[in-house]
Amino acid sequence: MPGKLNHLMSVLCFASCATAFAGSPANLPVYFEDAHTGSFYWIIQNVPLDADYQLVLIDAHSDASEILGSDSIRDKVAEAAGEDSLDLLVRRWRTAGAIQCFNWIEPLIPHPITKVWWVAGDFLSDAQIAARRREVRQEINAHEMALGRREGDFGGKFELLDLNRFAKLKLDQPAIVSVDLDYFAAGGDAGAVRSKMDRVVDIALGFPRLKAITFAISRPYLLSAERADALLYDAMTSVARVINTDIHYEPFASVGEDRSERAKEFYRQRKPVPHYEVENAPSFLRTFFLQTAARIEVNTERERWEALLQRWASDNRVPKLGLWVGDHREEERDPNEIPADEPFRVKIENWRASPHMQVHWKVVVPAHEEYNLADERQGFADDAPKYLLYKEVAVPPADGLLDVDGKTFIPFLDRRTGWGTLRVYCEVVKDKQTFRSNVLRFSRYRGEDYTGKLTEIFNLPYVYGAALLRVQGKVGADARYGADCSNFIIYGKRREGWNIPYVNPKDLLPYLDSVDDFVGFQNGIAYGQRGPITATPDLVGRGLLLHFGKHVAAVFEADGGALTKQTRVVHQLETYPEITTFGALAQKYKQIRIMTFRSNR
Repeated sequence: MPGKLNHLMSVLCFASCATAFAGSPANLPVYFEDAHTGSFYWIIQNVPLDADYQLVLIDAHSDASEILGSDSIRDKVAEAAGEDSLDLLVRRWRTAGAIQCFNWIEPLIPHPITKVWWVAGDFLSDAQIAARRREVRQEINAHEMALGRREGDFGGKFELLDLNRFAKLKLDQPAIVSVDLDYFAAGGDAGAVRSKMDRVVDIALGFPRLKAITFAISRPYLLSAERADALLYDAMTSVARVINTDIHYEPFASVGEDRSERAKEFYRQRKPVPHYEVENAPSFLRTFFLQTAARIEVNTERERWEALLQRWASDNRVPKLGLWVGDHREEERDPNEIPADEPFRVKIENWRASPHMQVHWKVVVPAHEEYNLADERQGFADDAPKYLLYKEVAVPPADGLLDVDGKTFIPFLDRRTGWGTLRVYCEVVKDKQTFRSNVLRFSRYRGEDYTGKLTEIFNLPYVYGAALLRVQGKVGADARYGADCSNFIIYGKRREGWNIPYVNPKDLLPYLDSVDDFVGFQNGIAYGQRGPITATPDLVGRGLLLHFGKHVAAVFEADGGALTKQTRVVHQLETYPEITTFGALAQKYKQIRIMTFRSNR
């Protein structure tokens, strides 16, 4: 490695703090901007530059053009990183248009990007791949005769793929995926485009060391603003399915004068180069942004964005859902708690039925019954998905209704009990415009004591490492998207106001007192070292636990004052929470400590 490059790497290693990676390690950073140039700026500002990454480019174009004298770009990035002045450098370069949409990748090679996998089409023959590989080699080495790079030939840094080969790609190295929406510009059936978008995102999520995804709208390369609206909506909604993502969108960021060949076509016609104008977003995209605003971070002209959201929210056509429990309307809370013995209804409060109006109801439910957010294998959900994927499910019996009986939604809660947390929203279609409502989240529960609090999250998936989850200021199971065994048990106490952190079963022990150690059954009654083990309603209501070492459960109901084989217990392990018996769990575990929460909070 040449001396200057050694210097570059040492400076980058020094400047290894990066904002996008400063939050929860379980959350995937996702970045949106109009121009693909923005991906260059986002990467140098947010990705730790002391590591190497492979870039997967989903794009109709290679963006592989060489910048004349690009070593100076690398040196300036290294210098600014070392001096903690990258933000200033980026502002200056954005104003000057120093980086372009067609050459943003080359100055990132050979570090932090060591290799680029370009997905250039859905189906490409070997001959087509070879031809495009030759084109890339010419573009990325275009200035080598005039002013060679320190690292020389970059032709071998690009590999060509089609979408099918991409789906089979085994990428174990740290990876960044960058998607240009012009890849989907060919159009086709709206459902097929959305399916392809989901497929691309799902393949990316399958990379074990995925570090970030960036999206470029690339408005000049799309046929119309309407096409851009639809593709941005597809991309945003596809990403929003993943709960542990940090979505960053910059609708007002600029990158200076566009000097691409496509831009020159507009200049020759004396037309402005199109850029995406979010202020003109259609109703379906506006109301998506309103619905998801708490999950989307905007930094550039944030006040302008917030004002835009307020203006959109003032439209009285945005459906507003209200919850009625018994005969009264609930206050607007998130979530609302509904006693299981109370009838409830969900109403659209600001629309009246009219001809040619359509109403479609949807619930948001987990796509899988288990996830693993931790980069470790402990024997629990080892092969489960890393990203917490939820999905929208239509509720046909409710379609067309402005007032829906809660019984319609109960089948989407815990299938045995009808308890748990659910997210509901609707779409109203009128005069060819689609409006999404707010998401109404409610938890249907049984009882006001400790075990009653547990029933609030009965239908949520097992999430190993759930303590890593951060969603809209909520941590772990508090966000009500899922829990692991100890998160599930701790959640009930936190809901009662106890200050117990989300920890694993071993680290939970300091917050517990011992009742007895189980030694066996006599005539169906559980005995400990001190005799029959007590399980009174008061003790169960405060939290009577079964600690198995690496797993923990709670006694769900008192059984005549004593713990027996048939005593019902509740726990969560690699699936949804379930109620089983103490006898069934005692067959699986040799060591069982009967414990309760300490009296101090």
